[in-house]
Amino acid sequence: MRSSSTVGGLTVHAVAGTHAVLLGFDLVDPAGCLGFGVRRTDHTEDESYWLRGLKTFASLVPHPSPGMDFSLRDHPVQGFQWGDYTAKPDHEYTYDVVAWRGAPGALEPLLQASVRVRTEPEDDGTHGVWFNRGVAGSQAFAKRFGHSMPPAGADESHPAFAWLSRGLAEAFLAFVGRASGPEWGLRGAFYEFTWGTGLKALAAASAAGADVALVVHGRDKDSDAAVAAGKDADRTAADNRAAVTAAGLDGVVTWRTAPLRSALQHNKFLVLTHHGQPVSVWTGSTNLTPGALFGHLNVSHLVHDPAVAAQFVDYWALLADQASTTAVARQWTETQNPVDPALPPPDGVTAVLSPRGTKSPLLDWYARTFDAATDSAHITGAFGLHKVFRDVLARDRDVVRTVLLDKRPPRDTPVPATDPDVRTSWGDYLQHATLEGWADEQLTGFNTWVKFVHTKVILVDPLTDSPTVFTGSANYSDNSTTDNEENTVVVRGAAARRVADIYLTEYQRLFMHFVFRNWATLDANDPEAITAGAGHLDETSGWTERYYRPGGWRERQRRTFARTGR
Repeated sequence: MRSSSTVGGLTVHAVAGTHAVLLGFDLVDPAGCLGFGVRRTDHTEDESYWLRGLKTFASLVPHPSPGMDFSLRDHPVQGFQWGDYTAKPDHEYTYDVVAWRGAPGALEPLLQASVRVRTEPEDDGTHGVWFNRGVAGSQAFAKRFGHSMPPAGADESHPAFAWLSRGLAEAFLAFVGRASGPEWGLRGAFYEFTWGTGLKALAAASAAGADVALVVHGRDKDSDAAVAAGKDADRTAADNRAAVTAAGLDGVVTWRTAPLRSALQHNKFLVLTHHGQPVSVWTGSTNLTPGALFGHLNVSHLVHDPAVAAQFVDYWALLADQASTTAVARQWTETQNPVDPALPPPDGVTAVLSPRGTKSPLLDWYARTFDAATDSAHITGAFGLHKVFRDVLARDRDVVRTVLLDKRPPRDTPVPATDPDVRTSWGDYLQHATLEGWADEQLTGFNTWVKFVHTKVILVDPLTDSPTVFTGSANYSDNSTTDNEENTVVVRGAAARRVADIYLTEYQRLFMHFVFRNWATLDANDPEAITAGAGHLDETSGWTERYYRPGGWRERQRRTFARTGR
């Protein structure tokens, strides 16, 4: 849901997702503004209070202790965006935003505007969307749990698991639980398949009489020579087989071994059927592993559309047939799931399945759609960005474009910086106590290769009335298009607004979370530089100047997220 309000020269625009609300501010005249205070009223739970931040006026709190936070009534936001990440799904909130003037300790209202929104339910019967927390390395986790990281394999009753899952694991279990008897069925295809709790839920559905049939990645990429030499680096299939046996699922799993050795059965989807008819499909980036659910960032997307679910059932049948080699699968997707690269994605929900032919224009189609953004565009990259996206990002477009990566891009393939409106953020955490007032952070240790961002998301013009959302298992790479067995779901048009609101608020949550940590890491060799002023606010209105420089990226972001630049 979106809501805007303008009072005097202050504009506030709110975008409400499920667990996050994104606020954009703008001032016609910022002279004298020391920042913004945000007071939230929760009409669902009948409570009201000022939200809190981590930065302070040094004249009031010169040496904050790690773990402390402060009311935005006294220590305001000095930026033109703010995210409330403590919101709850399907709650009604009012946000009173005050632009403060005066002096630290004696702030006075300059202008005030209010917006009222209702956060989205996680599942509205058309789309269900769940993002896990994705930020074990955060001040919030350190404050709540200290350094008591749950070790891999620990009992999931540990409260950290529920906090990290943020409803994603629970939603999967609830979806599987719908298959409660013989009239129900489940058809699924998975790459990493070792989360014991989830596998036991699937086994329980089968034991209850549901028709459960799964295709699971069953062949490691290591060559026979490598294994013989003791270089068994890829344990994915071996770990899957052990977990399936432990859960008692051997009778319902078909091991996918037919594709090229280099190809991955990289899907993560599950279709619910009723009396043999497809009902809904669960897809997204989330493998069934502890690391996927409780570690790096993931999303699962539930589409309640029998026609789309039926496409996935047909695709499942292809994968379940061991005669379906990579060549056969390519021919099938090209004929049964065609994409016209000359046209933009159609309105509604479109499933795009892989592998495709080696000369498939699919990546160019994705890149052209991304490049066609007229308002803003955003993309995640778990394994970097393909050249087709780097090329379009290199062109100056005069629109906000952001890139969220799992790790800092290598120096030989950087994200182009020729367009000043392109901003890049990547996964990181505060590993050393170099910042006064900031606690050390650490990760769960569940993830080895991809530690922070595993989503495969593209958002095109998400703040407009006709957004486009790409999500699924595919990494927008050559392999994910021509070799791997993958899926992408495209949601476009007016009906995509709710989906775009959820995806954008979560994307911005992670993007802004990592921006600060990127800065701290880049300056880690100069502790004095990153400590001086890092946790403190400007005690004048000088902080606003860089947001009003004509043509600057901060000016464009300010106007885009406040919706004052149209």
